[in-house]
Amino acid sequence: MATEHIERIANIVASEPITSGGAIGSGSYIVDGQSDLDITVTEGASVRLVVASDAAAADINIDVERGANLGLVHVVTERSATNISLALSEGALCRMTQVIVSASDSRVVASLMGRDARFELGGAFVLTDDDQASVTVDVNHMSSDCASRTMVKGVASGVSHGSFSGLVYVAPDAQHTDSEQTSRNVTIGEARIETLPQLEIYADDVKCSHGATVGQMDADAILYMRQRGLSLADAKRLQIEGFVEDVVLHASIEGLEEVLTELLSAKLNRL
Repeated sequence: MATEHIERIANIVASEPITSGGAIGSGSYIVDGQSDLDITVTEGASVRLVVASDAAAADINIDVERGANLGLVHVVTERSATNISLALSEGALCRMTQVIVSASDSRVVASLMGRDARFELGGAFVLTDDDQASVTVDVNHMSSDCASRTMVKGVASGVSHGSFSGLVYVAPDAQHTDSEQTSRNVTIGEARIETLPQLEIYADDVKCSHGATVGQMDADAILYMRQRGLSLADAKRLQIEGFVEDVVLHASIEGLEEVLTELLSAKLNRL
C-alpha cells in the first residue's frame, strides 16, 4: 500500500527521478531516498521535489541558490534513517512538508545563509503498535532579515515511542530574524512522545518563539461523537484526522493533499 501511494505521488507531480545529484532547474523531481545525493537548485528556479524514504539510510544535501523556490515533500513509509540538509542563499524560499508513518529516524537541518531567505516546515508523524521514531529539525539563521516557521505534530498509540527535537540557532549577524517553532502531540494508551524545543540566540534584534505540548485525546469530543452514533474507534480516528489534517491541506506541493491524507488515514486505522 505504501508503494502505491509513492507511485501516485510520482504520477501527480509528473516527476523525473534523480539518481546522481547535480544541478537541477525548474521542474518536478523525485528521489528514492536510498542513496546519498548532493543537489543544487539553480538560481531563480522553481522546483518541486519529493523525497521518498523506504527501508534505507541516506544523506541528502540541497543547496537552494539565490531567488530559487523549492517545494519539498518528504514521505517516510518504511523503517529508514534520512538526513536532509538545506542551505538557502539570498532570497531563496523552501516550503517543506514531512509525513512519517513508520518507525524511522529523520533529521532536517535548514541553514539560512543569505539575506531574506525563508524556510517553512509542516510535519506530521503517526506511530502505532511498537513503532519507535525520532524527528529532529534544526534551523540555523546565519544572515539578517530571514524567517522560519516550523510546526510538527505527533500522534502515538499502542506502546510506541516518539521524540521531537528542534533547535533554532540565531548567529550574531542574523539581526531581524523572525522565527517560530511549535511541537504539538497526542498520545493514546501507553504510548509516549518526548519533545525538546530549543532556542540559541546571539543577536539582539530578533523575534523568536517556541512551544511544545503533549496531551491526551479530547474525551468530551469523543463522547459527543459517540452520542451521535459513531463507534469509539471511528470517533478517535476522526479526532486525530482533524488534528493532523492542516499539515497535508497546506502541502508544499499542490495536488498532493488527497494522497497524503490517504497515507495518514491508512495508518490511523491502526490506532
